[in-house]
Amino acid sequence: MIKHQLGDARSLTLALLPGILFCLVVVFAAHHISEHYGSPLILTTVLLGMAFNNIIKHHDFKPGLDCTATTILRVGVALLGIRITFEQIGSLGTLPLLLVMAAVAGTLLFSLSVGKLLKVDTPMSLLAGIAVAICGVSAAMALLAILPARRLATSQVACTLMGVTCISTLAMILYPAFITKLGMPADAMGLFLGTTIHDVAQAIGAGEMISPAVSEAAIYTKMLRVSLLVPVLMLVSFVINKDSASGTSLLQRCPLFLLAFVVILLANNLFTLPPTLTSGMGSLSQFCLLMAMAALGTRTNLLDLLTIDKKPLTLVLLNTLFIAALSFLIITQS
Repeated sequence: MIKHQLGDARSLTLALLPGILFCLVVVFAAHHISEHYGSPLILTTVLLGMAFNNIIKHHDFKPGLDCTATTILRVGVALLGIRITFEQIGSLGTLPLLLVMAAVAGTLLFSLSVGKLLKVDTPMSLLAGIAVAICGVSAAMALLAILPARRLATSQVACTLMGVTCISTLAMILYPAFITKLGMPADAMGLFLGTTIHDVAQAIGAGEMISPAVSEAAIYTKMLRVSLLVPVLMLVSFVINKDSASGTSLLQRCPLFLLAFVVILLANNLFTLPPTLTSGMGSLSQFCLLMAMAALGTRTNLLDLLTIDKKPLTLVLLNTLFIAALSFLIITQS
């Protein structure tokens, strides 16, 4: 029995190794380029990953790349709790919570309304809305888990997920330059990035491109958005599946990395942890995120935007513009 388990673990490790080692090489290369030429480390890592996006098509690399873009990413995000303090949360006040609630609710309603004008099915409009409003592909996949079978065409789902990934990558690259040009305060920049960029890693990466203060505000705001995933799924499940039994509890779909993030945040604020531990966790978090950004880069081919179904892409793009405009208006008027 033990030999069998050891054999399975060895096979899994060998399957994951090529993709993980590739991401490691990309991170080291990006670090070298960043040190010698002054380019932002996160952006350099993403661009290098995108330069080798064909590697995702090779079966030997795919398992490790998928593991890095999911499991290692979630570990990195959970460890970010070590960087957030109650003082930082108190300094931001209630604005992040009100902003996130308005942005999420507004984007979902906007997506459903515009979807009708574009003659997009309600489930597809909901998929595009949740992906943009909460946490990108992760939120979209969570929604798919509770939708009845065959409610969405596979091709439309693929187009929506591809559009979310590509547009979120563009936002990560363009938004920092845009808000820096406007001269917004650090807290306001963090709130904007955390509220408007779809995927967790890309929202954090955008903040890191500007400054640690911006990154920490973006992390806190983005995690507030992620925390709304469960209540939104509960509401959607009640509306869509009220006449059908569900074998999976919503608690099982609660993002474990979010719970880990909260536990680490509370432990760091309620107890005095050794400085070496907090420093090590912070460094490990950054390393995991860099690895994940390299893997996410390989999944992004911006030219694919020219070939996918235009209705899902249009809806994702309009949702992105809406949440950006709404968030900017609330932040600047507060």
